[in-house]
Amino acid sequence: MSRPKAYAPRLAKTVRGGLRPQGGRRDAWWRRNLLAWLESLHMGARLGRGRNYAQQGQIKSLTVSPGLIKAEVQGAEATPYHVRIEMPPLPQDAVWALLSAKPILAAQLAAHALPIAFAEALRQNGLTLLPETRRDLTLHCDCKDWARPCKHLAAVLCLFADATAADPALLLRFRGILFPETTANLTPRLLPETEILRLHPSADAAAIPRRLGALPYWRGDEPFSKTLESAYHRAQDKAIAAQTHAADLRFPEDYS
Repeated sequence: MSRPKAYAPRLAKTVRGGLRPQGGRRDAWWRRNLLAWLESLHMGARLGRGRNYAQQGQIKSLTVSPGLIKAEVQGAEATPYHVRIEMPPLPQDAVWALLSAKPILAAQLAAHALPIAFAEALRQNGLTLLPETRRDLTLHCDCKDWARPCKHLAAVLCLFADATAADPALLLRFRGILFPETTANLTPRLLPETEILRLHPSADAAAIPRRLGALPYWRGDEPFSKTLESAYHRAQDKAIAAQTHAADLRFPEDYS
């Protein structure tokens, strides 16, 4: 009797600069519900492998548009797998009618908050914010695995859940709820000298990046906040030097 052939496990190819989750509110109710829905699909080991892919940065790209998530996930093959996750957007007329009747909810959503009262208000109108059954999402991946979700789809859904914990506007965008962005006036202008004199250095140069919070996902090996804090510290030193007329605004790597 011949023994079954033993196959060596195939390891995913390492991705440089892959997307990684960047924290956020891990206890956010929508993140918990989305991951609970994913676990309810009884994927077995595929879910664990997908989580590992998301943590290891195996997702090369991820874009979110109304009703559609597209991603590239690097597995063991030379080329990445293409993933599509679709869900019909919420009907805009019904959503805007709801928000017009409850302006406090509209203000919270516009401020990148996501109160559970919004999901409850949708349910009272016969709508749901998050998937509740397997049929709520259309899942596609061009890998050879017969199961859906496969580990590549699981990886994208895990990363998306973590990304929404950092910025729930991503979930709203996926569901077709878009708020207009205010266009800033980017025209360069010179500050009058009196305004310059009012610019006092902060005791904490990194206060602003910390107030910005975590990015949904980030390609660097170290957390985005540390990268930005370092840049702010250096920029503040240069700004103080400029105010004292020692206006050499180059950084060390500029000397060559």
